Amino acid sequence: MDKKIGILFTARNNYKLLDSWMNMVDIEGLEVLSIDEDSDKNNKEQGKQICEKHNVVYMHREERGMQNNIVTACNYYKPKGIEWIIWFQHDCFPFTNNFFTELNKTLSSGKCNKFGVLGFNAHQAKASMYQLERGNQELDVTGRAPLEPGDYWYRNKKYWGKSRPDYSNPEFKKPFAVESVAWYSAMVNIDMYLEHIIPTDDYHFFHAWDDIAFQFLYRNIYNVCLPSFDIKHDKDHKVALGFPVSSPHGNAEQNSLRDHLYGKWGHLEVWKERWGWDYNARDEFGRVEEQYKDTLLSKFYNHDPANGPLKSFDL
Repeated sequence: MDKKIGILFTARNNYKLLDSWMNMVDIEGLEVLSIDEDSDKNNKEQGKQICEKHNVVYMHREERGMQNNIVTACNYYKPKGIEWIIWFQHDCFPFTNNFFTELNKTLSSGKCNKFGVLGFNAHQAKASMYQLERGNQELDVTGRAPLEPGDYWYRNKKYWGKSRPDYSNPEFKKPFAVESVAWYSAMVNIDMYLEHIIPTDDYHFFHAWDDIAFQFLYRNIYNVCLPSFDIKHDKDHKVALGFPVSSPHGNAEQNSLRDHLYGKWGHLEVWKERWGWDYNARDEFGRVEEQYKDTLLSKFYNHDPANGPLKSFDL
């Protein structure tokens, strides 16, 4: 079976995490591309050495920002016959046995080619990770939901009490539609991305994938969670390697470290300017809903995930 997937990392002064990820994960014969997002001189040299060590392709960014990096990756992988790009945060790890081989089989049917962003069942709650490691698969974090009622996420009520989806609904066992995937890892079809996404350098990291997902929704293209594919988002792994558990912000020292690791901030202001409402204020969407009439954005805004997913799919 032809390999349809290329792996992508975007790196900024954090190559120890890439080194660790490559040591821990069986990439099952896939190619890995790492695009550097303006690391400092010492980190770039370290990155080149680590990439050479693991046979990872090192590339300096062409234009700033996650969305432009994906364009670069599309242009790199497409001539090689690769159809899909899967991106990982460095503290996110595939868990399902033969993850990439099984994912390749799922994609080979062509039934996913009509979708926008694909995501997975991300285990972030420690209790959920504990169950997963003992062979008890359950849904944990499966999507982000700023438009629907709830806590802005699709998460397991057992661990996240304010989350609204009812995972006992059997439709959640199938691939199902989400506003935006839980982008600890995310996947896009190269042709769909190049055709439908208008990239911007305004998002260096945060909300870049949400913006991509919403561009697809605006064009009535579904973003989908594949719930049978498990990933682990292990924040403690970053801490063990000397990185902050989450993006630091506050005083000048913290902001400097944040910029060192993530680049440009201000993503919430960018979101409001581009989409017309505050990402963290669902009710504001009501004021601009008319301009999104007859799109999936409006359909999600008027949907309650307590009743099940907006749509599920038989693949």
